[in-house]
Amino acid sequence: MIQRSIAPDIFTYNSLIYGFCMHDRIDEAKEIRHGAGKVEDARELFCSLSLNGVKPDVRTYTIMISGFGVKRFKQEAVALFRKMKEDRPLPDDCTYNALIRAHLWDGDKAASAELIKEMTSFGFSAEASSTFGLVTNMLHDGRLDKSFLDIFLTTERRIARLINLTASILVSNISVAAMKSTC
Repeated sequence: MIQRSIAPDIFTYNSLIYGFCMHDRIDEAKEIRHGAGKVEDARELFCSLSLNGVKPDVRTYTIMISGFGVKRFKQEAVALFRKMKEDRPLPDDCTYNALIRAHLWDGDKAASAELIKEMTSFGFSAEASSTFGLVTNMLHDGRLDKSFLDIFLTTERRIARLINLTASILVSNISVAAMKSTC
């Protein structure tokens, strides 16, 4: 791309960073961008974005946080999450879930529970795998907190209501469409 004078955009950089972090497909990425390594290269590329006139978006941060988590660099994931919240954009549900998984992989159940509480206070819900992992670990340790269960159940009820509402809307739209086609 660069050889053809085509400036990479955030989508191009996100793809490269994702490849560095998740697939260790360094050889292909090297051909596009002269780098080496794995998550370290992703970090280097991430840090160079502003020098190239590109602002990281939510997806960029989430990919990096997830990559740090997968490679068991929890502290780096936490630091980047804090930077994201300070600099904007604000994290979304995918970002929270990536950081929750990083904490779970590190065995930090308390931080995972706090993040789930925080994200539900912003209207997000934890992925089933994140919640299941935390609940299972807390049950195993005998440390399942009632307030966490209350938040979890409230969130699940909200999700169930949303699913029911969505299904009702779909059914009514299908019914209206069927009525129009028969008239």
